[in-house]
Amino acid sequence: MKVRIILADDHSLFRSALRMSLESTPDIEVVGEAMSGVSALRCAVQTHPDVVCMDVNMPGLNGIEATRQLLASQPEVKVVAMSAMNDLKLVAEMMSAGASAYVSKMNAGQELPDAIRCVSQNQIYLSPELGILDLADLMACQVPARQPLSLSI
Repeated sequence: MKVRIILADDHSLFRSALRMSLESTPDIEVVGEAMSGVSALRCAVQTHPDVVCMDVNMPGLNGIEATRQLLASQPEVKVVAMSAMNDLKLVAEMMSAGASAYVSKMNAGQELPDAIRCVSQNQIYLSPELGILDLADLMACQVPARQPLSLSI
């Protein structure tokens, strides 16, 4: 059975290149594309994917918030985060939002099929380029939750 995926990225050339690369992978089927977090959520409702490959930085609704909203409505879907930035705080934020994998865009053509297969089997995948050996170490990089503002008059 093929793993059904959505590619969500605001750069159409990058999405097209990934689609072409993944179309030659016999166990993966691209069932939709989205150019924003909002369109990724809509596409997921329409296509019921197994995995959404989600760009972290998209205009409007970013990949972090789109991941939170997607998993709140479709908790069975797995998310593979993609970014050109290998900032460990961003990685930690995406993983905290519910992503199961993080792939560097620089190596997405080679790594994405493995990441998709891993998450579809309920495993975590982190790009080797990140140099993360332990998820506990990654979570220590997470930005602390914002405290509510209080005004004193």
